[in-house]
Amino acid sequence: MLKSKENVAAYIFPNPPNQEAVEWAGTPIGKSNTITKTKSRTVVYDKTIDEKPGRLEELLDLITGYLAVEGKHQEIFLHDVIVHGIRVRAITNSKHLAEFWRENWYSVEEWEKITETKAPEKPQIRVYALGGIKGEPEAAYYSRQAHTVIFFNTSYYGQLKSWVLGAVGRVLAHEYGIHSIHGACVEKNKKGVLYIAPTGTGKSTSSYGLMEFPGTRFHSDDWVYIRYAYTSKTGEKISPVKIETKNHEIVKGFRCYKWIEEHPHEKAALHGLTLKNQPVVKEVSDLDLSKPMEAYAYLSEKVFYLRCNLVESFPQSAYSILQTHLENVPDVLPQFYEENKDTLENNLKTIRSSKIEFIKTYFEKQSDDKIKETLARLFAFDNARAMLDITKVFEKNQLFTNPMEPTRLTSIMLLKRNFNEDLVIETLPLGKFMERLLIGETPTGKREVAYNAYRAVDEKVEFDFINRIEAESKSGKKSLYELFSEAAHVPITLTEEFELFRVMHQSCACYDLNTVLQKDKAIPDRRTAVETTMKVIAKAMEAKDSKLHYTISDYRNFIKE
Repeated sequence: MLKSKENVAAYIFPNPPNQEAVEWAGTPIGKSNTITKTKSRTVVYDKTIDEKPGRLEELLDLITGYLAVEGKHQEIFLHDVIVHGIRVRAITNSKHLAEFWRENWYSVEEWEKITETKAPEKPQIRVYALGGIKGEPEAAYYSRQAHTVIFFNTSYYGQLKSWVLGAVGRVLAHEYGIHSIHGACVEKNKKGVLYIAPTGTGKSTSSYGLMEFPGTRFHSDDWVYIRYAYTSKTGEKISPVKIETKNHEIVKGFRCYKWIEEHPHEKAALHGLTLKNQPVVKEVSDLDLSKPMEAYAYLSEKVFYLRCNLVESFPQSAYSILQTHLENVPDVLPQFYEENKDTLENNLKTIRSSKIEFIKTYFEKQSDDKIKETLARLFAFDNARAMLDITKVFEKNQLFTNPMEPTRLTSIMLLKRNFNEDLVIETLPLGKFMERLLIGETPTGKREVAYNAYRAVDEKVEFDFINRIEAESKSGKKSLYELFSEAAHVPITLTEEFELFRVMHQSCACYDLNTVLQKDKAIPDRRTAVETTMKVIAKAMEAKDSKLHYTISDYRNFIKE
């Protein structure tokens, strides 16, 4: 039995059929409702197995032995997908994982048809997700050298998806200079806004909320790929991939940007990609460096894996969510209804008053109590998930559906929810922007570098380094970012990540957005706070003032300008 924030019984999950089960059917809702034994990150996880001689071979031997024996008596699913041009193969005995995997990503055939580009012939990353491995804990492992992700005895899709994205991100940054971001993106009037945020600060809410404005297109809900482009002297947009100097030096991926800054007139060969992913070869001296860098966002998912609690702020989304396969939607206990009766009543009214015909038709024969039960189940447990086909939520002209169609990013919003601050929005200079991402503090005080708990990195090494320079910065002699920039022996994964964030800051206006408008006494409820926050975001996207700073006491002056 699980507890609510008020520490009383709130919701429960059906019991597993046996102790060995890693997934089982939950109380019906939507197309299906799979309950997974592990409902968040596994307690056992290791992204450093390359440093342990023989460990990868040991894990692969376990897999080979299991498939040779048990694989003869059960269905094994193998499916290749393309994630931003990288071919990824998943092998699993979990029907739930296989189903979500196929829905979530573009198959090879879909990728080639939609993008009109040829997919790689062989997988560059492999994923094994197997339940029933006796003697092994619920665990996750990653090998950077072998580009391999391994899961034992867990079928929670959220961790599998995130670790795969982390593995793909390492390849893209190192080989192509492409930035992988745990964030959400919406385009408004041909300008893209990217939200980077820890869980619980309003990333998805801000994305869907901005769609209430005219001229918007929905881009990404959870993960975005960003290419930073130079403009050539002939007007082409080019993202650098590799530089070959006269001395036969090879500079690849994320290292290209700094090299170009330091050698602006060099006649070195620049191998790059156009915005349509076509290869191009120029000389570095062909770039027009008087023009600013530009950032372009590309979507990652075909179907969005998102939190069902979206219905708390956007109750009409319940219809679309109920057409999907679901994960870990619980049964709700009486106390939860009592605690949330006002929210449920207001959301019921929203559904009953909907002018959207298919929503009216779907719910009209259901009793008020049945609708409230459905809504409560969807937002009671924060980690209940849906595999949502966004084309069933918005019209086709409101969506990006081609994974190689870019949107030009102009605004970056680092979201936070700190009720101890009166700040609503401010422009971030480079140092503050980088420090916020280095520390990455969530509302609960947990640290997540770049607000991404699933980067494919050695977290201990990174945090030890950050903690050391953070302690040194408290002397006041140098800022955290100055110490980071000057430090020797920075972990390569931090160098990689923050070089790309540095280029992001050059390419976009970057803001701190504090989602705390419920502090405003003129705001009657959470929904109004969300709607007003959307006005702040929309105004910032059009702002001509490069140095914004507004608080609870004066932000209304900003949105009324």
